[in-house]
Amino acid sequence: MPECTSTSNRKSHGRALLAFLAIIGLGMTAPVFAQSGPGGPPPSDPNAPGAGPGGAPAIPSGTKKEEANLFDQYSPYLDYGDFNSRDDEDADTLYFQYGRFFGVSLGVGYETATGNRGLLYNAALPRFDIKVHYWFDFQFAMAMGVWFASHSYEYNGQLDTAKLTGYYIDLKYYFDVRDASAALTFSNPYLLLGFGAISMTKNSSSSSFVATNDSTLSLSFGTGLEFPISHKKTYFLLDMRYWTQSFQDSDTDEFSNRVSDLNGGFFTLMGHLMFTW
Repeated sequence: MPECTSTSNRKSHGRALLAFLAIIGLGMTAPVFAQSGPGGPPPSDPNAPGAGPGGAPAIPSGTKKEEANLFDQYSPYLDYGDFNSRDDEDADTLYFQYGRFFGVSLGVGYETATGNRGLLYNAALPRFDIKVHYWFDFQFAMAMGVWFASHSYEYNGQLDTAKLTGYYIDLKYYFDVRDASAALTFSNPYLLLGFGAISMTKNSSSSSFVATNDSTLSLSFGTGLEFPISHKKTYFLLDMRYWTQSFQDSDTDEFSNRVSDLNGGFFTLMGHLMFTW
């Protein structure tokens, strides 16, 4: 009987020790489950839902980053771009698809002097013109060119000539005719404003005549039409304009038997064949 009692006591002591260890184990694991939530991974896991970068805790609810649509809407401060608005971007996209950038034109036409100079000078035919063009957009363009013309006139029974060479820069404005009639849209009208210089060399068939040179600044203005032959490739231009001048002989009385002075400008009518790309 004493042996049975001893065996029973040992079994009771073993059960008590196992129960004690189980209680200690539950006490150590309870805080872990309380932090991670039921069935959830611990917050130290960087891939855990709601965990921040590197396993940092998630940003508490109610902060700006969780406000609806804060970073979804368009804003020039959040979306980088070269344009101030969507309309500007659309306009540039349309121009790069359908617009022209550079061009070269060769022109032939007619030039006549106006005022008293026109009463003395014969018309210059032909007149030659060479231009290089650059477009800013559909409505504004710039051109740089040089032109040549030769006028003749009679003086004291001799045939004298006045050869002109001009250098200029043009600004061109195209009218918006998208909603106009088909004929006006096809002709593509524009305005011209130019600034440059004109040089003049006078010669005479008389052996005693000494050639003279003169130059002057000049403003010009006019209008024109532009007809497409092949869109974005070839065009025919027809323009007319008036050129101002202030040559040194403008107030001369050398030709008083015919005119009192040589005031007056030049009027031109030109046709150009233009190639663009």
